[in-house]
Amino acid sequence: MGLTRWPLGLRWLVVVSAGLLLGGVLGALHLPAAAMVGPMIAGVGMALMGGNLRVAAGVGQMGQGVAGCLIALNLDAPALSQTIAIWPVALVFVALTFAVACLTGLVASDWTGLDREATLWGFLPGMMSTVIAVAHERGLDSRMIALIQILRLMLVIAAMVMVAMIVSGPAMPHTGSGAGATLQSTATAVLLCVVGTAVARWLPVIPAAASLVPLSLATALTLSGFDLSMPGWLVSLAFLAIGLQVGLRFTPELLRRGVSALPGLAAACLLLILLCGVTGVALSWIAGVSLMSGMLATVPGSIDSIAILAIGTGADVAFVMTLQTVRLFAVVIFGPLIATGLARMLRRHGERRGRM
Repeated sequence: MGLTRWPLGLRWLVVVSAGLLLGGVLGALHLPAAAMVGPMIAGVGMALMGGNLRVAAGVGQMGQGVAGCLIALNLDAPALSQTIAIWPVALVFVALTFAVACLTGLVASDWTGLDREATLWGFLPGMMSTVIAVAHERGLDSRMIALIQILRLMLVIAAMVMVAMIVSGPAMPHTGSGAGATLQSTATAVLLCVVGTAVARWLPVIPAAASLVPLSLATALTLSGFDLSMPGWLVSLAFLAIGLQVGLRFTPELLRRGVSALPGLAAACLLLILLCGVTGVALSWIAGVSLMSGMLATVPGSIDSIAILAIGTGADVAFVMTLQTVRLFAVVIFGPLIATGLARMLRRHGERRGRM
């Protein structure tokens, strides 16, 4: 029986409690990003049982803003300068990840029989909400694209957590949260998150504004010497919101629409992760960063979830977030044009072959 008959407050109490409990258990096992992964698992369970819950946009955006501030606390001037110095390498690997994502989208279409343009959009890395919205406006099957995007994101998080346990060992504490927090630093961080949420609402043309605006402002304050330390409960609530936001999207309706294609889509997602992992290994060797830093810089996950993983695994946060941010803007600017153009080109090629 679906859980929709349960009172709304009871459903939220169950999923939040389960998320916090799972996060605590996984954290005790030193699993990277446990505070996000636990709620994500709880959200998937609630969604598949028909809980019919959604994290309010503003709540999710505030959580992304806290993640942005947390990133800034792990950045310093030398690390940023070192990352900027290798910008040609960064651009090459951003383009490579983009190409691998498009290739995987085409492979997924062949494996599942789904529309090529839909799978191309589904495998575009980053900016899930924007990709789904724009695809809907263009008359594509936005629900199938949402399924691919959500499935890809969850598999990326799961794969990177497992890789991190092997490569980096036990999770590291989240720098910037805890005893160092003051009322002034906490209030300032919350204010930056409110600004990011407002920009995301009123200026949607700015990609991932809920994360990037607080990140940019917090970086400027941190580099100027201002302490933006946040209490642990605020960081935990942010990770809870981000995890639930991902997990609760995986609804039975989405699953029904793509159940026949699910094995092929999952295999294609794993192929994408594997190919991006190979490019990440190459990037770590060329750029002289750790293996985990190289892999997190190239895998196609959401910018906030990758940031949480980077911080929890002790990766080079400046390096990872620079490449993720550059790719984010590349997807927003060029992604729709490339996906649509590539699909049309292949369609015309198929029509020509059919007439021969």
